[in-house]
Formats: sequence, structure tokens, C-alpha cells
Amino acid sequence: MPSSPAPGTLHLVRAQPNPHGAADAALFLCVGDAISAPITQIIPGPEAEIPPSRLPLHHPFRLKLLHFNDLHGHLACFTADEPLPLFSRIAGLLRVTRRQYARNPHAAVLVITGGDEFGGAIFDELLGDDPASYVAHAAYRLYTQAGVDVGALGNHDFDKGPELLAHAISRDAGFPILAANVQTPFEFAAFHIPAALFVVKGIRVGFIGLITPAQLHPELGERVRIADPVQTAAHLIPALRPHCDVLILLSHLGHSLHDRGAATAIAGDVELAAALAPGDVHLIIGAHTHNALNERGLNPDCIVNGIPIVQAGKLGQFVGEVDITLAHTACVTHARLTATADLPVDAEFERAHLRPLLDLAHPRWNRVLGQVIDDESLCTDAVRNDFAAGESALAHFIADGLAAQSREQGYAVHFAMIDAANVRSGLQPGSVVTFGDWFNLMPFADTLCLLRLSGRQIVALLQDNALRVDRPAAAHTERGFLHFSRELRYTIELGPERGSALARDITIAGQPPESWLDQEFLIAASNFVRGPAAVWQAQKQPVYRDRLLDLRGFPQIPTHHYIRTLLVAHITAHGGVTEAGGAQRDGRLRLDIRY
Repeated sequence: MPSSPAPGTLHLVRAQPNPHGAADAALFLCVGDAISAPITQIIPGPEAEIPPSRLPLHHPFRLKLLHFNDLHGHLACFTADEPLPLFSRIAGLLRVTRRQYARNPHAAVLVITGGDEFGGAIFDELLGDDPASYVAHAAYRLYTQAGVDVGALGNHDFDKGPELLAHAISRDAGFPILAANVQTPFEFAAFHIPAALFVVKGIRVGFIGLITPAQLHPELGERVRIADPVQTAAHLIPALRPHCDVLILLSHLGHSLHDRGAATAIAGDVELAAALAPGDVHLIIGAHTHNALNERGLNPDCIVNGIPIVQAGKLGQFVGEVDITLAHTACVTHARLTATADLPVDAEFERAHLRPLLDLAHPRWNRVLGQVIDDESLCTDAVRNDFAAGESALAHFIADGLAAQSREQGYAVHFAMIDAANVRSGLQPGSVVTFGDWFNLMPFADTLCLLRLSGRQIVALLQDNALRVDRPAAAHTERGFLHFSRELRYTIELGPERGSALARDITIAGQPPESWLDQEFLIAASNFVRGPAAVWQAQKQPVYRDRLLDLRGFPQIPTHHYIRTLLVAHITAHGGVTEAGGAQRDGRLRLDIRY
């Protein structure tokens, strides 16, 4: 493979398609820098000449695209007993559809994944922390066996760094991974490429990958640079379009800048489509914001500037299907979603491919970490209903554990804080806690970050936090309420309405504000602190104006420590979720509800 094409040029190289994927397909990869300058030349290498177009056709040709996105490693639904099938249902649909069209000279099937294959499932543990501890990338391995033809990179695929991602792609991905607007150190660049072109049954189908710069892991720093996706598309499309009968954008940008499913930046698919010239591309296959688009057929609202936009939800809920019909030209003629739960299980795929990975992951899931004290505030109902409504023994345990483990790692933190959104379920009081229980409680791959705030900023943060607490007569939603470790104590005076809530009686290490207002504090937190509260914060900013403190605007000092790993160590050190580890309501937060 050419190592470094000159700016403005790409090399076209012949590659091996996924042997389990599209039948009778030839694969070509566009290699080089699509960011620095517009592409003026695509230089074919040996055996990389693209055949001329067959259009117009005397007999219409149907290109069927099956797509899914944002599985985040949810390849099976883990329980304490037997895992429930999920991806083997998708694999069965892929197998049946390919078989249906295999002998039809006027139809072909391609399978696409939209990225974010990591982050939020027990299979994450098989990745290890570096190539030496790597076991498997379960998603890439299963996708290869199921016949995925091409994929996009998602922002969370970088969560463990480019080194481990490149290793996973080289070991387990038998299909190209596309990201045209990514720059990484040279040694990793060969594992993500700008574009790919398939020739399947004589039809030339091009794909360009794009990734959002939003919600990238802070620890990546300058090692991973994400360029403007609209500009990158503009650089690449004019050069690639003449070689394609169909050109498709694989976008991990999110649906639009106004979508609230996840943070977006620069452009979403709607803005990208609006910026393109008519006829530039035929379809955008989207991801990132977890939208279930076109569930019952192609929705007119999902056609922007003549370009259909599709997306298949999240966590394997749906498989998307798009038909592109080619005759004189190419046109999207059908799109829909199929609910994965309605699909039969491919028992052979489950046995041959998923079961070996389950056998590796399940012992990790069932590993007992310790006991859980008999306190009803630790249960799932309490977490889901009351976790942001006042003191919580579970929140105290997590915050105290994060502070203690941060200090164990050599960080001189004054206290820790956790966002209520960090916790998704509870524990069984009076029972044991397993690794799987704690994984369900904290399923995200969040890492420890450090914030530096002055004493005055901490007072402002607590006044802000008073506005976010769940009030007795208000519906509970994600507002970004923070819990603190034992060093910080205060009272929230609720007042008659949310806007009148105040924080008072504040102490840090037993000292009142006048003794530390001008002091600087080092605080342990999650790298995604208050990220899920962005919707509420945007709604309420005009109402509360300067009273809301946007923590995302403060510089974060990243670390490489996963919060879940730190807290597992804290649980183990204290024999479980115990009072000694912090699982007690000790009056560090008091609510004054008189009004």
C-alpha cells in the first residue's frame, strides 16, 4: 500500500473484500490525505483500474443496503444466567437476505455499520488496555463473520486510544473502516481510510466515511485530529464521483446540529446534505445521535436537498434497509427499519461465533466483588426515582470511592463529584455485587478527569447545583445534579420554585467559605460530567442566565484511568458496597423544604 500520496492526490489500491460479504465483489481503497487540499487526482495502482459504468441499463438493477449503527458492543443481552441473543438475530437477517439475492444478476446486497462499536458492554473488557492484554474486539470479529462489507469510525471507537483501535482493526476487522476527516499519527493511518469503492455485479458503489469532532475522548489530545467534515466531503466528492454509479456518505456526524440525542459539532447530516451540490451523493447513512429514522418507509422530512438520510437507532434495536434502483441513473426507491426483536435467532451463528466470545466474557460478568449493605436506597428503583432528589448512600459511596482512588493514583484531589447521569441502575440490598452488577450500574467508558476551580467558582457551582435538584412536585429528568464526596457539605434551601433555590451552610473540610474563597481546588470528576444535561441546560439558560455554570467550559486535565475500574478497586478494598467505603447518608447534603 502506498505510504504517503502527495497532497491533492489519492492512491487507488486493490484490496481483499470480506470473504463472508458481498458475492462477486471487487474492493478498491482510496488511500491518502483527503483533508489538506482538494483531491485533483486519484492514481490507480497495479490491478486497480475501475471498470467503466454500465449505465444506462436495459434491465433495472436493485442495490440493497442493510445498515446498523451505534451498537456500543451490545452483541448480546447479559443476565446473571444465560445471555440473551441479539447480534445473532441481525446476522440471521444478513444471511437470509444475501441468500435471497445471491443468484440474481440484477441485484446485490451490501452491509454497512455506522460506527461506535465500543463503550457500554461487557465485551469492552476483552479489548484489554493495550495490545499486550488484548483478547478480541468482539464486534469487529462478529461483523466480519456475519458479512459486513464496510464500516465507519465512531467517536467512541477511539475511547481506548488509536494504538488499541489500530490493533483491533488489524486483528479482527475483515472489512474496511472509513474516516476521511481523521488525522492520526502515521503508524495508525493505514487502519482508517478516506473512501472505498466496490464493484459488485458490475455496479460501482463508492463510500466516504466522516466522523464528528464532538464527544471525542479528552485524553486523545493532539493524537487524533478531526477536520471539518463538510470541507473534507467537498475535497473528495468531485474526484470520486466520476468513478461511481452510486456514491454514499457513511456519516458518524449525528442527524443535525439541533438534535439532542448526542452532542454534535460543525455539521450533522442535515447540514451536510444542505451543503452539497445536487447529484453529489445518492444517500447519507447516519449514526451517532441514535435516531430511528424512516421506521415505516422513507419519510419526506428525511430527504434534504434531494438526499435521503437514514439511521437505525442504537444498541441493535433496528436493522435499516435501503433500496437503490439503477436504470438510466441511480435513485433511492425504498427505506425502512426492521425491529431486531422480531427477527429469529441464527442458532448456527450463535453457536459458532458468538458462543466463544460469551465464554470469554461471562466469567468476567459473574465475578463477585463483595457484599452490598442492606439499604433500600441502593436499589434500582431508588436510583431511578430518587438519585438526584437528595442524599444517596450509593452516590456517597461512588463519590468517596472516586476521591480515594484518585489519591491512590497520586492525584492530590480535595474532593470528588459525580453526575447523577453516571449511574443507570442500582444494586440488590443485602446481596453480593458482581462485576456485571457494577457494569450495569456504570455502563459507560468514562475516565477520571481533574478540574481546577477556585473557591468562588465552587460556591457558584453549588448555587447552580441547587437549581438542578429533583424537586418534590416536579417531574424528574436529567439536569446534571452533582453529588460530592464527604469533604464538601452544604444545604439546599429549595424555596417556593426552582429559580429561588439556594445553597447555604457550605463547608469544605469543615471550614466555611471565608477561609477558602481565594484558594484553588483540584476536583476529581468524569470526563463527561454534565454532558447528558446539555438539553436541559440549553432550555434553561435564558431563564436562569448567569446562575448556570457550564463545567464543559473549564479546562479538563485528562487521565487514562477508567472510573469503573477505579471503583471496582474501591469495592474490592472495602469488601463490597459498605458503610466503611462511604455507603451511608451522613448529612453532607441537607434539603430545607420549608416554603
